[in-house]
Amino acid sequence: MKVTVYGGTNNKKYTPKEIEMCEKFGVFLAGIGAEVLTGACGGYPYYVGKAVVQNGGRVIGYSPARNHREHVDAYKYPLDGVSELVFREEKKGSEKIAKAQTFMNRSIDMTPFSDVVVALGGSWGTFFELLLSFWHKKTMILVQSFEGAVKAFDNTYKFFGSRDVNPEVHNGPKIIRVKDIKAAAKEISKINSKNLPLIRSAAQKKFDRIK
Repeated sequence: MKVTVYGGTNNKKYTPKEIEMCEKFGVFLAGIGAEVLTGACGGYPYYVGKAVVQNGGRVIGYSPARNHREHVDAYKYPLDGVSELVFREEKKGSEKIAKAQTFMNRSIDMTPFSDVVVALGGSWGTFFELLLSFWHKKTMILVQSFEGAVKAFDNTYKFFGSRDVNPEVHNGPKIIRVKDIKAAAKEISKINSKNLPLIRSAAQKKFDRIK
């Protein structure tokens, strides 16, 4: 199972509780053998990814950078939240691409490979990634305690849902709304149960002990 974690990356006011829950979520994902995809940056996805790596799991980070040096020096992104990095393809004239577009291209490249998308807050970038997930008809877990882009996307989804003349488009993705990360883990366990029931059970029981 491939789980993509989207979320806030530029908010410096992460609470200790939010960081703890992200780390516990990473331990859980590593425990069920999930392959985690992130944007290879900071914030909530970083804390999740770092915990996955520290507990023997695999995290593929899709960087907006063209190479390792640019990832570290230009973007100032960490390395300990991923197992490996996927850089954007070098093309003639790519150095002239606007920075905003490099982030968009990264998300476009990453989203199709997801089985499940988990959204933790975020802003414009996360909102864009949720739209991509919508069009790719992904299973989307919206963690509502983080608000931000999650709340904005959900309101937009409901708004167009009440007016959409094309239900095949609106009903394409599966939207799962959960209160917090702990509930998100339970939903992922349900989705993954047919593949790794014994591992899932042990990992979920460990996560259930979190207060």
